[in-house]
Amino acid sequence: MDVFTTHAEFLDVNCYAVRAEGRSDCILIDSGYDCAPGLERLLAEEELDPQAIFLTHGHPDHILGLTNVLARWDVPVHLGGADRYRLDDPASTLSPQFTPLLAPLVADWTAPDVIDVSDGQSFEIAGLTITAVSAPGHTEGSTLLRVSDGDEEIIFTGDVVFAGAIGRVDLPGGDAEAMQDSLRAFAELPDVPIYPGHGPASRVGRELDSNPFF
Repeated sequence: MDVFTTHAEFLDVNCYAVRAEGRSDCILIDSGYDCAPGLERLLAEEELDPQAIFLTHGHPDHILGLTNVLARWDVPVHLGGADRYRLDDPASTLSPQFTPLLAPLVADWTAPDVIDVSDGQSFEIAGLTITAVSAPGHTEGSTLLRVSDGDEEIIFTGDVVFAGAIGRVDLPGGDAEAMQDSLRAFAELPDVPIYPGHGPASRVGRELDSNPFF
């Protein structure tokens, strides 16, 4: 598999394109605000044709790029069902301190249609198998995305696990107890590369060995 990364300006979200080896079709992971220009350059350079978008969760910094991305590529959007409500009014789903920052970003926002994703559900798209693992705690619908091409597997962790850290649980919808359950489930995953919603890539085993939250 090949993983390509571009960054959204607002809160420096990692937005990914993933393709199976030898293919030109791909999937996209997360859609941060104003990611579309960088994503368009990336897909043109690599001659990639997106077939679907998967969102790791519904926080505004991971979804507000959808308007411009979907204007360029009319593809289905997948999101953990428990986070669907967050698309209706994104500015209200973070703490009040973020509201002034989000106001200009949501001025033209219209919630897109999404496909609800449930725990254990799998999709076969662009030569890839994408399996959802429910991982609440950061948000109710936070989802780990296990992606395989049949030979190797990688995991997109969103804001559940970062290199050396984990996601916040003090925002609306956060749940410290649920996060602990999700971290215990994460610890049972195979030792494969992980690609978080922010910051550098890592591996499951590396985080179990060095991340202070495990």
